[in-house]
Amino acid sequence: MTLTISLRVPDGIVMASDSLLTIQTQLPPKEEFVRCPKCEGRIPYARIAPSPPVPVSISPNGQKLFCLGESVGISSFGIGFLTGRTIESHIREFEKVSVYGNENIEQISNKLEEYFRIELTKEVGDLANIPENESPVGFQVAGYDNDVSIGKTFLVKIGKRSETEPLHTKGYGCTFGGDGRVIQKLWKEDPYIPIAMPNFHLLTLQDAIDYAIFLMQTTIQFQRFATMIPTCGGDIDIAVITHQEGFMWIERKELVGVYR
Repeated sequence: MTLTISLRVPDGIVMASDSLLTIQTQLPPKEEFVRCPKCEGRIPYARIAPSPPVPVSISPNGQKLFCLGESVGISSFGIGFLTGRTIESHIREFEKVSVYGNENIEQISNKLEEYFRIELTKEVGDLANIPENESPVGFQVAGYDNDVSIGKTFLVKIGKRSETEPLHTKGYGCTFGGDGRVIQKLWKEDPYIPIAMPNFHLLTLQDAIDYAIFLMQTTIQFQRFATMIPTCGGDIDIAVITHQEGFMWIERKELVGVYR
């Protein structure tokens, strides 16, 4: 799991993501037996009540925010590994074999959905086996087309059924992918809090960067003190996309050695 955020404001798009990589693993089965009421035989407890999958953090250094070309941002949520490779490795291959440079944001989103639907099928076999409301692989694709003044954001979800949803049609605003439970609580309407969200059409780029950091840090710190296994953490990567200058990194973790 993860948390990715994209904010559409008048001067551009702000994208942010955490860096924590988690995997689903099974708890060790219980070394216990129960007695069958019919035949009096011993049955392994794990056969009757198998251990549920649980998330386990494996690295705080995952890369989930990517630049495609010079002006398109892609952030990933869901599983961090697919067919034995990281999502970053797949994104770089996708850029090399599927993107020719003349696609608009919607076409890139559709190509991304097609590429990862094929890869997910290689991983799980029949996509029909995926639970109805689960999307193991998801992306936010953001950027500008030449004929628009407001940034575009497409939410791509890939599972049993795949969908590519345009979110910019709602105007300026904030979109999240992954574990957004804390954000949803912050945004929940409350009679004692008249305005649960900022006026996005009044935010500057710096305001939008600060708000994205606020949402990311609030989620990470909430999970730190909650009775749960964290799904968000590590460094926060931040980028800005403008119609004039394209994609620009604001904060990005770097590879380091012993002396950084």
